[in-house]
Amino acid sequence: MNTTSLENRTRYVNSAFNLVPEDSNWIITNSFIIFTMQTGFGMLESGCVSLKNEVNIMMKNVVDIVLGGLTYWIFGFGMSIGRDEPKNPFIGISGYLIDPSVEDELMGPICAAFIFQLSFATTSTTIVSGAMAERCNFKAYCLFSSLNTIVYCIPAGWVWGDHGFLKSMGAVDIAGSGTVHLVGGVSALACAMMLGPRLGRYDNGIDPLPMGCPVNAIMGLFVLWWGWLAFNSGSTYGISGRKWTYAARAAVSTMMGSVGGGLVGLGFSLTNPKGIDILSQINGILGALVSVTGIFWEHVRKLSNLISVSF
Repeated sequence: MNTTSLENRTRYVNSAFNLVPEDSNWIITNSFIIFTMQTGFGMLESGCVSLKNEVNIMMKNVVDIVLGGLTYWIFGFGMSIGRDEPKNPFIGISGYLIDPSVEDELMGPICAAFIFQLSFATTSTTIVSGAMAERCNFKAYCLFSSLNTIVYCIPAGWVWGDHGFLKSMGAVDIAGSGTVHLVGGVSALACAMMLGPRLGRYDNGIDPLPMGCPVNAIMGLFVLWWGWLAFNSGSTYGISGRKWTYAARAAVSTMMGSVGGGLVGLGFSLTNPKGIDILSQINGILGALVSVTGIFWEHVRKLSNLISVSF
């Protein structure tokens, strides 16, 4: 009797690809909504600058996706998430030019994970465009938008990648309070310090110039508000098991936190002797949205033994 020896082979599967169809559908849908935040940032920033710079700031938000998305596909996803078994705790070394075959059983989860992470990466870059408004050459910004992928994806991999040393130490940052907002904010601060103030803007005193289009700025706020709900709720990375309960909790926490910030901004606006202070209202809500992103997920960390959240 002829016998055939079978070799058992265990295939490494990145935790980011551990998705059931329901989870993939959830994160893909939220990825589309998160991408609309680019519209919100563009409208908000263009409404706050002078009329002559509206097109410039909108084009910067376009290249954040075009150039930032290209470089994230080429090397960003591989450096932050990777595909093969991790080799070192600082940077991923696989998954560059990600393009899974249609015969690959992981094609769906890989594509879902990529589009979700891409939406986070472009959001981190577009945070910087507002800090560079009205004092950065467009061609120079194109170069920055391409290279900022490295600035974002390496620390993102420390927290979210299977290779990440911070993840192995127990660090949890599900909605990007550190990897997206902190990294983007620090990059924005560094750029603003290097570029300096907008020349001539405060020559006549400390009061800022009139907003180019207040309506655009407020419309941008609403779009960002909408996108932030997906940002936080979608970061449960699925709805299977008990994940959907935390997605619902995230939506409520996000909305009520922004309401609180909006009330503070409204208070400043109503007490302004020069009339309605639109920026105080906008910044109150946006500041609360950024803050609640970190606060809610500290609660999730404490309850992580009750829910399996894979990144």
